[in-house]
Amino acid sequence: MMVNGEPALSCKSFLRDYPDKIRIEPLAHFPIVRDLVVQLDDFMEKLNRVKPYIIPKEKKSVSDGQHKQSPAQLKAFKQYTLCINCTLCYAACPQYGLVPDFIGPAAMALAHRYNLDSRDGGRDQRQEVVATDEGVWECSFVGACSEVCPKQVDPAGAIQQMKIASTVDWYKEHLMPWSKP
Repeated sequence: MMVNGEPALSCKSFLRDYPDKIRIEPLAHFPIVRDLVVQLDDFMEKLNRVKPYIIPKEKKSVSDGQHKQSPAQLKAFKQYTLCINCTLCYAACPQYGLVPDFIGPAAMALAHRYNLDSRDGGRDQRQEVVATDEGVWECSFVGACSEVCPKQVDPAGAIQQMKIASTVDWYKEHLMPWSKP
C-alpha cells in the first residue's frame, strides 16, 4: 500500500518509523476495489504475456536426468528470482501510471530472469513482447521501481540490460543478417 505517499510493504512498515501522522492509501496506478484493496488483473495479464517460466531449450525426459547448472550460471540471474510480485514497483513507476499499456518493471524483470537462465530457450518468444514500445522502450529509466523494491531485485537494471540486448539483436538482424541462425 501507499504509506505517506510512498509504496511500501505494510507488513514491513512499523509505526515507530513514522513519528508524524501516517496516511495509508491503496497502491497507486491500480483500480481500487474497496478501501485498500486494489485489482491486480492488469499486472497478472502482463506477467502472463512475458512467459515467466522456463521454456526448455531441448526436450528432456525425466529418465535423462536433471538440467544441470553451474554456480556461475545461477549467479547470472539469481537476483531476479527474488521478486515477490508485490507490485510496489508498479505503484512507483511514473510510466506505468501514464501509459497503461506499459508492461511494467516486475514483469520485465522476470522475463529477464528467464532470458538469463542457461536452461531456458524462450528468449525469442519473450523478445516479441518486451522489445516493443509497450515493453523496454517505454521505460524512461527514472529508477523509482528499483528504489522501492523490498528485495533489491533492480527491475530498472533488468530493463536497461534488455534494451542493450534488444539493440544488439536489431544490429545483428539488419547489419549482419548472416549471423542469425
